[in-house]
Amino acid sequence: MTRIAQCHRKAFPKALSTAMGQAYVEKMLEWYLVDGRAFIFFIEEAGTCVGYCGGLKYDGVPVGSASSMIQHSYHAAVAAMVRKPWLFFHPEFLKKYKLAIKNVWRRWVKPSGSISSSKSCNPPHTGLIVIGVDPAFQGKGYGRIMLTEFERLSAEFGYHHLMLTVRSNNAQAISAYKKSGWSVTSSDKKSTTMEKITINKISGAIS
Repeated sequence: MTRIAQCHRKAFPKALSTAMGQAYVEKMLEWYLVDGRAFIFFIEEAGTCVGYCGGLKYDGVPVGSASSMIQHSYHAAVAAMVRKPWLFFHPEFLKKYKLAIKNVWRRWVKPSGSISSSKSCNPPHTGLIVIGVDPAFQGKGYGRIMLTEFERLSAEFGYHHLMLTVRSNNAQAISAYKKSGWSVTSSDKKSTTMEKITINKISGAIS
C-alpha cells in the first residue's frame, strides 16, 4: 500500500489527501482492502508503482463510497488536520466541508453501522472511483490498460454496467474515457457522469 500511496501523491499533487501526508493516504487507500464491496489494483514498471485504480461494486443498495472511506480513515484524517490546521482552508476542504461535518456527526452521534447514501442508487454496476498515473510515466498507455483491467474485473465480479463521475472541466479525461467506449449520461457545471455497457443487451455478447 505504501507504493500505491506514493503513486497517488504523484498523480494528484494538488489534492487535499496528498497534502494530508503519506500516512493518511495509506489509511485512505486501505479502505479498498477492508471493504468487501471495494477493490483496487495497480500497474508497475521496474518495481515502481506507476498507476493504480480503485472501484466499488454497487449491488443496488444505496451506499456512499466517500463517507465510507472517510469513516475508515477518520482518525488518520483528524491527526493530519491537527498537524496541518491550514488545510482547513484548502480549496478541496472548503468545497467538501459539509461532507466532513456530516461524517463527524455520524462518527459521534449516529449509531454505528453501514454508511448508506440518502440518494437513490443506480442499477447494479461497478463504479470507477479513482484512476491515477504517475506523471513521469504518462503517455505509455497505462491508463487504457487499467481501464481494460477494470472492465475485466467487473465482468469477473458479474457486472457489465460500469459507471464513473469526472469533473466537467477535465476535458482530457472525458476524451480518454470516450475513446475507451464510455459515453456521457449526464453533465452539469461541476461533474459529468459516464457509463459503459460491456455486454450486448440483445445478443448477450461481450463487447
